[in-house]
Amino acid sequence: PFSKSAVNYNAGCRTAASNVVMAIGMMLTLLFLTPLFYYTPLVVLSAIIISAMLGLIKIKEAYHLFRVDKFDFCICMSAFFGVVFASMDVGLMLS
Repeated sequence: PFSKSAVNYNAGCRTAASNVVMAIGMMLTLLFLTPLFYYTPLVVLSAIIISAMLGLIKIKEAYHLFRVDKFDFCICMSAFFGVVFASMDVGLMLS
């Protein structure tokens, strides 16, 4: 879900209709292009997701949160690192 949000954000999508278009595109990719991606290393797939995710990180806003409220900043960072290094469930549980 996090990578799909990153792709939507980087593509400039603003409505929920983009999810329908993305779902159709993913369905067609899974049906017809999966054999082409079979031998792609997981490192390459992870790099694609991370490059899309970097557009969602707002360093200035995190710094502002650090200056305003340290406790909320710690919650923000625990959620961020939980999602990045474990899973979305762990990040939500930590926050």
